[in-house]
Amino acid sequence: MPLTLNADAGDAAANAYATVTEAETYASYRVGGAAFIALTADQKIQALVTAAGDIDTLEDDPGFIGDRTDDVQALAWPRTDTDFADDELPAPLVKANVELAMSYAPAFATGSTTDVLATSSGNGNIKREQVGPIETEYFEAGSTAATAFARFPAVVQRLLFALVIQPATSGWGSAVVSRGS
Repeated sequence: MPLTLNADAGDAAANAYATVTEAETYASYRVGGAAFIALTADQKIQALVTAAGDIDTLEDDPGFIGDRTDDVQALAWPRTDTDFADDELPAPLVKANVELAMSYAPAFATGSTTDVLATSSGNGNIKREQVGPIETEYFEAGSTAATAFARFPAVVQRLLFALVIQPATSGWGSAVVSRGS
């Protein structure tokens, strides 16, 4: 019996942020997308569902912006109090779901021992990277965002960074305000 993918935003049965059709279309234009496209329909669903579940671990640490739209929704998005409509999945979230699912494609190869959820499979502490003329920006040392994002490929980190609560910083040129009793 084939698996069923339910990517309806805010639904109690939702289990991914992208449909197989959306993922195939996106992957067809991406370098490395052929490995994802070559997967069976069930494997694509498994990759998308696993990726969405992995992305949702960010809801608690460092935390997504806004609040869940509905208490019964299965996934962390959609959310209220964001720059997106309450019933909308942000495009970066959908892309991140597909990018992460694409990164899981090698795990389906015969004889593979790849653990796609291993914490060592990310790209470290890179927040933003530009290839020409070379530029790399790292997450702030010790921030929970850096730790939580470390397991994701760099492209997924960049897509999701704007959707999480940014750690407060204190340093030159910034102020920390606290309210006394």
